[in-house]
Amino acid sequence: MNRKADCRSMPSIFIVGLCFWINCLPARADAPCASITLDRLPLLPRNVSLHQFSSHNKKGLNGDADWILYRDENGDAVVFDAAGPGCVRSIWQTQISSAQILKFYFDGETEPRYAIPAVDFYRGKHPDFPAPLNSYEKLGYYIEDAYAGNCFTPIPFAKSLKIAIRGPSSFHHFLYERYPHGTPVTTFTGKEDREYLLKAFARRGEELDPPADVEVIRTSVKELKPEEKLELLKVEKGGTVARITIEGESSAEFLRQVELALQWDESTRPDAIAPLGMFFGAAVRPEAVRALPVKVELLPEGRIRLTCYFRMPFWRKASIALMNPKSPHAKAFGPINAEVRLIPQRYAEDETGYFCALYRDGRTEMARDWLFFDAAGTGRFVGAVQTMQGGHYCEGDEHFSVDGAGMPQINGTGTEDYYLACYWPNRNFNLPFAGCVGDIKQQPGAACYYRFHLEAPIPFYNLLDARIEHGGASNIVSDYRSLGFCYLRKRPVLRQTDFLDVAGEASERAHGYRATRSMPTEDLEASYEGGAAGTMIRDRGRTHEGGEIAFTVAIDPDNRGVRLRRRLDQASPRQSAEVYVDGKYAGRWYHADRNPYLRWFDAEVDLPGELTRGKTELKIRLAVEQKPGYGHFTDYRYDVLTFTGK
Repeated sequence: MNRKADCRSMPSIFIVGLCFWINCLPARADAPCASITLDRLPLLPRNVSLHQFSSHNKKGLNGDADWILYRDENGDAVVFDAAGPGCVRSIWQTQISSAQILKFYFDGETEPRYAIPAVDFYRGKHPDFPAPLNSYEKLGYYIEDAYAGNCFTPIPFAKSLKIAIRGPSSFHHFLYERYPHGTPVTTFTGKEDREYLLKAFARRGEELDPPADVEVIRTSVKELKPEEKLELLKVEKGGTVARITIEGESSAEFLRQVELALQWDESTRPDAIAPLGMFFGAAVRPEAVRALPVKVELLPEGRIRLTCYFRMPFWRKASIALMNPKSPHAKAFGPINAEVRLIPQRYAEDETGYFCALYRDGRTEMARDWLFFDAAGTGRFVGAVQTMQGGHYCEGDEHFSVDGAGMPQINGTGTEDYYLACYWPNRNFNLPFAGCVGDIKQQPGAACYYRFHLEAPIPFYNLLDARIEHGGASNIVSDYRSLGFCYLRKRPVLRQTDFLDVAGEASERAHGYRATRSMPTEDLEASYEGGAAGTMIRDRGRTHEGGEIAFTVAIDPDNRGVRLRRRLDQASPRQSAEVYVDGKYAGRWYHADRNPYLRWFDAEVDLPGELTRGKTELKIRLAVEQKPGYGHFTDYRYDVLTFTGK
């Protein structure tokens, strides 16, 4: 084997590195409504949370069509209703009828600012929601009208956004970010900066912003035998991997057997290790992939080129290797050529996550959702590659629970829907953020999908548990493989500092809890949605017919904000209250959904650091809103979670 390094546009490593620190530090990855570029992705999240509205079955069963939030005064199906500031990052829908009209109401408007036929909306016929960010494609086989509508046009809102559908509501999901009160957001105009997103679609699979000051390390081997390892990178310095390219044999065996291992700084084991096919999104057979962070090219003479653009920062040392593990069917592969591109380190270590991935391979288990990724710490879940074989697996909903909430904040409508397709089995397609790689209708066998959450990375501050059902209720036998991608710093920044047991006499007294127009509830035995459905929890709380609620909670003065989490009873619809902290307005706490079957829900509101920093306690006042169509405000428990640090 041989390896060599060369430098391009590098008159001085020191001068270039200094230039990067002074002029080229990545902007914060959580800048409100800004596009998440690959170089900003490693930055740890701040002041942002991600949520989803979807048509998932409220009973926790299969059959995820036509479950809506409520019907408005016009009789339209309301499918999205959130108090701001926030930003819709992506919309998916299928079974799209020519009779459907999408209506968008911004910031409390009583008349829709937009009323667009759904088919025209997804086809990009409205200039404010253009193609290719909006698309309408036939991606399934199960029915003739198997078209998926996708929208990646960011839709920011300063105060609120309601989206309603005139006509049948069908299957849908909306991913959206929420920001603390006071975050400056300009409501959607249609003139927002979309340059990066448009480049991602126009140049699928290409490096969008290649850095100029690159150190290129090349490695080759004539043959990689079983139990051998080929080092692609081994350095004792800081830097960032900007690109990995591997050329080898274009065969299913090469993609399945040879593994890529990455290890950073003081880790005692690889931070990511996975078969090449899983890592680059073509896990079953050689197929072209043109996603934003990975690319697979089929070359002449039975060769394949695999390219990854994920940024991977490290501060003291790094190693990247190809391994050919011993197995009963192991064989040698060659020749292999590889290239790793490094750029100088320009990330602050305490504000950046390590690139890592979790590979899993096995048989599904009854009544247990398949695990993509779980972690303790702070970071962003940025996607998954998955293969499935056996059974009608594509009914399974994704269940992503964040920061210890009792139910999944991301709760979808089916596996093919999670991958932005529809009506499994699915046709091959490549979007920058999702795709099907291996049309099993044309080539029977396992199916491979990828979903990269780069339009809306999923932030977490102390815990992440990302899973997906197999079958309609995790009830089929199938062979699964998956690789979950994440940026992670194993240091939680969200910790509990207090809790209030509503209707508990001692707890209410200790927190000075008082309420007007309030009545205690009877004991309620109910379940949360998601994987915990069927696990019964008994609790007693209060219900409020308007009026005010007040209490005092303890926090850490060294904070950059506080999250209040409230256990509520979803049998009461559209619960809302204005939040005040020490007498100052802190936003609206609004839960638009209703579920009389799986009744527990943990609603959250993030309080801005300007109202919490330096204090040891907060006096909370909730002014309950009662309007036509609103239900009683319910509370059973409050958890107080403090964002630590400056």
